[in-house]
Amino acid sequence: MSISLRVNLGGLEMKNPVTVASGTFAYGEEYDQYFDISQLGAVTVKSLSLRPRAGNPPPRLVETPAGMLNAIGLQNVGIEAYLKDKLPFLRKKGCTIIGNIYGHSPEEYAQLAQRLEAEGGADAIEANLSCPNVHDARTARGCSLVAQNPELVRQYTVAIKTATRLPVFVKLSPNVVDIVESAVAAQEGGADAVSLINTLLGMGINPETRRPILSNIVGGLSGPAIRPVAVKMVWDVAKHLKIPILGMGGICTASDAMQFILAGARAVAVGSYVFREPTAPMKIVQGLDDYCRRHGVADINQLVGAMAV
Repeated sequence: MSISLRVNLGGLEMKNPVTVASGTFAYGEEYDQYFDISQLGAVTVKSLSLRPRAGNPPPRLVETPAGMLNAIGLQNVGIEAYLKDKLPFLRKKGCTIIGNIYGHSPEEYAQLAQRLEAEGGADAIEANLSCPNVHDARTARGCSLVAQNPELVRQYTVAIKTATRLPVFVKLSPNVVDIVESAVAAQEGGADAVSLINTLLGMGINPETRRPILSNIVGGLSGPAIRPVAVKMVWDVAKHLKIPILGMGGICTASDAMQFILAGARAVAVGSYVFREPTAPMKIVQGLDDYCRRHGVADINQLVGAMAV
């Protein structure tokens, strides 16, 4: 039986519905020693800003039960170094590239999108409007994210879409009252897809020292612990959008990935689990093919939103 795993994610043609979550896969080359990364549906690179970022001081990473807290702070080489030093490897490999971008204003996001398109730096843009660990929790009351304000989501999306012809995916935060509002705002702004979900806000305290475990105090919780939340949010949003969803949050196996697809995701991203099992994304691709064969499904697109109720 011939199985098709090809999907179209908001205008981005992918050979299969599996990519990686930004920030967990660096710029791709680091993982190519474990498997041929060009065989993924896409490689999503670490968030890119206009200038290099050192990120937050350590400690900025800690394991939790069934998950991980991180406050990396969007450490990255910056757009110039990415185009000069990182992009050539990905293009030589023939990878489909999703360029994740981060800025402090709609204008900065627009500039990044323009550069990536002009330099062939990406095949699609993922706009990170929802990173929860780039604010100093000592001076700010919590973390105010663009993704927590639907009107700002719409405004930023319009600015990015105006700046590029590449498909634009908007990455949203679960740290809201109703994620559907933000997703609808992204669609109204012209987004070609939404990415759900970014990390949940969390923190840890060392009882012996009585000090926070992370230097930033607050970080983002990822890993299997958040999977049920992520699946539910994908299901909630899928009922209200016409554009596709890139689902993520605690995916470790093909069975996990299928939960997101059945809930309404067109494609999925593997994140924190690659730190434990670097080959997990490719194993999930193979597992999705096996799933389709076992269930007599010729085209994986037939399973998107196909949860039986």
